[in-house]
Amino acid sequence: MSPALWTAVGAVGAAGAALAGWHMHRRQMPALRALDADFQCPDMRFRYTAQELFDGLDRLGAQGRALLLRFWLADAGFAVALLAVTLAAAHNSMPDLSPLRMVMDAAACLRALADLLENALLVRAVRAYPNRRRAGTVHAASAATSVKWCMTGLWVAGLFGGLVLRAAWL
Repeated sequence: MSPALWTAVGAVGAAGAALAGWHMHRRQMPALRALDADFQCPDMRFRYTAQELFDGLDRLGAQGRALLLRFWLADAGFAVALLAVTLAAAHNSMPDLSPLRMVMDAAACLRALADLLENALLVRAVRAYPNRRRAGTVHAASAATSVKWCMTGLWVAGLFGGLVLRAAWL
């Protein structure tokens, strides 16, 4: 694709990410914190245990659990929009078929897949709660969360590495 098309993809992705981020953190998060002042969304942490999630779900109650399901739906939209942004940034900042760009593309795609998997697993655990505690599902979600953050770090490292390489070539 041409740089102009990648720029358009990135702009649409940025708008989608901004809208989803606004919805999650300006609409959903205050409502969750009203139910539990110390609430921390598990998918924003590198690692969490099943018991930490279940304790948080107890504090949120049924109303908070319903809010979390909507939060993770918006987060899925954010993940897809962020994928568009990261792919566009990599394609517009790296030369065609550069090995670094391919690594960044792979990291961006794996990050999005891990985020979507994490959301699906957390939704499954929350829907079953409190009747059933799906500790294995939560452990898998925590692992997906860790992969998501590792891929985010790898992508950012690739971006900065590419900028350093481009500066060295100038």
